[in-house]
Amino acid sequence: MPTGRAPAPEPKGQRIATLIQRIQSGDIKIPKFQRGFIWDESQIIRLLESIYQGYPIGSLLFWLTETPMKSEKDIGGFDLPKTPDKYPRNYVLDGQQRLTTIYGVLNWPKSQEIHKLNVYFDLDTLSFHHYYGKESNRYIPLNILNSSSAFLNFQREKLYGEQDEKELIERANVLWDTFREYEIPVVTIYEKTIKEVCPIFERINSSGTQLNVFDLMVAATWSDDFDLNDQISKIRESTKLKDFDEIDNRIYLKIMASVADIGSKEHDVMKLRELSAENLVKLAEKVQESVEKAVDFLSTGLSVPSDAFLPYQYQLVVYSYFFSKVRNPTVDQINVLKRFFWQSGFSEHYRGAAEGVLEHDLSGIDKLIEGDLDALKLPLYLTREDLLERPFVKRGALTKTFAVLLASKSPMNITNGENIDTKIALSGFNSKEFHHIFPIDYLKKLGYDASSRNNICNICLLSSSQNKVLLNTAPSDYLVKSAMALKDQAKNVFESNLISFAEDAPWKNNDFKTFLAERASTIYEEIKRNW
Repeated sequence: MPTGRAPAPEPKGQRIATLIQRIQSGDIKIPKFQRGFIWDESQIIRLLESIYQGYPIGSLLFWLTETPMKSEKDIGGFDLPKTPDKYPRNYVLDGQQRLTTIYGVLNWPKSQEIHKLNVYFDLDTLSFHHYYGKESNRYIPLNILNSSSAFLNFQREKLYGEQDEKELIERANVLWDTFREYEIPVVTIYEKTIKEVCPIFERINSSGTQLNVFDLMVAATWSDDFDLNDQISKIRESTKLKDFDEIDNRIYLKIMASVADIGSKEHDVMKLRELSAENLVKLAEKVQESVEKAVDFLSTGLSVPSDAFLPYQYQLVVYSYFFSKVRNPTVDQINVLKRFFWQSGFSEHYRGAAEGVLEHDLSGIDKLIEGDLDALKLPLYLTREDLLERPFVKRGALTKTFAVLLASKSPMNITNGENIDTKIALSGFNSKEFHHIFPIDYLKKLGYDASSRNNICNICLLSSSQNKVLLNTAPSDYLVKSAMALKDQAKNVFESNLISFAEDAPWKNNDFKTFLAERASTIYEEIKRNW
């Protein structure tokens, strides 16, 4: 009795030599929705060892289709021979990394170049290793195994005349036979549309070497008219001038889903696959415009110099969602968005947060648009005492927010009064531009531990050229001299760095504990002012 279930495809063994010939003829291609070659050296060696030992390495899955694909990758970046555009053609759905490794090591063109695909076989130890600048008559480069003449020449030139010639030749022949004759099971599926193939691709890649949701959505939404990778690349290029080109791909998916009013959770993101290519293109264009406005707001309106200083990338989702809905925001709305940056950063709003927190904030944006100016408001739980317990940790959300707070004050060098180019100072989180007001070496001599020395309240911005000369100098020395040299400008310079210039300022007599307590109060008042 028929069950209505399609028969399972049967694997057929194919020799490595046959697979290589099919690749070179253009019969086997990698569809553009696949990832690039990402295996590292250890994974490559393990695969070669498995083949040599005769262990199974899993099957390959091909899709044989008449459907022409506009964009496709060759194997491992190799420029393969030009082949006629004839169909049907086989596209690799599963096994790309293994196939790329095998093809790459057997066809690597430069024997004396250090590269993860340039592998030698040691005839003494019967082991594989990567070329590291040293050659030996007893090392066989794997790229000669694809050519009988090259292999025979190697034996003749390198092995003949060796004391153990017979044993070496026998070992070399075993290697040759193994890699020429080893069979890999190949499963081929037929007569499937791209819509039918993408779920297969997702199912396969949901285990093993994990792909994240972005990789899967590249597959799920791919068509001749829409390529998610290309669309995200366009967004990155448009935000590159403001140094916002390192946002996680998954964040862009959340932006796309939220702008499409689908939702921002991962299961919502997967619903993007239900949109037509035409609608996806329109959505991507809208998202690009919204992200550009959000980045401009962060960069210009809040002095965030790059995405490295964005406390949480979820914040970009919130702002992009707002600018997708509002073309000309009011002054009140802009002020709410600014407050939300400081509040979400200093309160570490998204720390370990579930997706529900972001979903709640997007709902708050809707309420803000409707006129509720308190919709995004967060309570101030941070205290002055908390600041005295917090170290300056570059990856921390609170530290990043604090760095942006310093930049927003248009700081001047406390040593000479020159304006600090915060774009340069904070570029890539340049540690040379962050200055310990009480220098580390000075505090070490006084016996202060690392947590005290690196307290966030002991940090200000200072050009690296000035920073270098103050490594072991007491504040009562260099700050007093700076204040005298700055004359009437001194008060403004110090206060631009949130450092007190009072008559009894504790840096004047090197009172570190009092200095930290006083600066914590100054910083805290600034935080409250922005709250």
